[in-house]
Amino acid sequence: MHKLLSLLLTAALLATGVASAGGTEFARVAEDAARQPQALQLAIASYTLPGSDIQVDLISAIHIGDKSYYEELNERFKDYDAMLYELIAPPDSTHTERDPDNQGVISSAQIAMKDMLNLSFQLDEIDYGAANFVHADLSPTELSDSMDERGETLYVYFWRLFYASFAEYARDPLGLKNMSLFSTMLAKDSDHALKVLLAYEMTDLGKHSELFGDDAESSVIGVRNQRAIDVLQIRIAAGDRRVAIFYGAAHMPDMEERLLEQLDLEYLDTTWIDAWRLDSRVDVE
Repeated sequence: MHKLLSLLLTAALLATGVASAGGTEFARVAEDAARQPQALQLAIASYTLPGSDIQVDLISAIHIGDKSYYEELNERFKDYDAMLYELIAPPDSTHTERDPDNQGVISSAQIAMKDMLNLSFQLDEIDYGAANFVHADLSPTELSDSMDERGETLYVYFWRLFYASFAEYARDPLGLKNMSLFSTMLAKDSDHALKVLLAYEMTDLGKHSELFGDDAESSVIGVRNQRAIDVLQIRIAAGDRRVAIFYGAAHMPDMEERLLEQLDLEYLDTTWIDAWRLDSRVDVE
């Protein structure tokens, strides 16, 4: 049961799928010399067009994080000509604040996790009203139409999640991998133990690869990523030279492939930012 729970919680955070086929990492757990977890880190991966002054940064997001994480992002965002962001909303919408009376299942789960883990919520902390912010996502109607066209429904995703939990159970039927964490979760530090567990779950690429299917073809990943790439090309053509794409970490492996293949960009380097501080008394095997 705990494996299904951990997969459900990880899916709610939408930060799975964090390494590309080329080896670029977009999320990791930083450990000290004793291999104790110190932080869940998210990447700013930079790419350049050879022979030009164009730089595109993929800024991996997680929807709940430390307040200091979002404060650092807000400062970094000021350095870009354009910040392309994800938000399933009408193209003319300027509303980015969450509405407590109109929340979906995923948003409700994220907010519940925020409170449980003493973290902050992305929509509460990021300054989406900044002048350089540019919407680069589908509208609700466009997403619905794309899912209908591909035969994708929440029902399909639920069953993919359900069967993924059984695949994980087959790999670790006794739950030995996480036994120490779950023992600790019964003690006073249960919220911190859960945070550490989720951090490792979210950086385990193979465990959740069955959830969305082929990223490049799915509406949730591939179609939305292509919209971001289309907006990026428009901004570059308009003269922007330093552009960032601020999307969930789950989008980044496929997003990187599109940058390399469609825009002929080359990988430059990666900067890591602490999203969750994990240094506490929790032992992880």
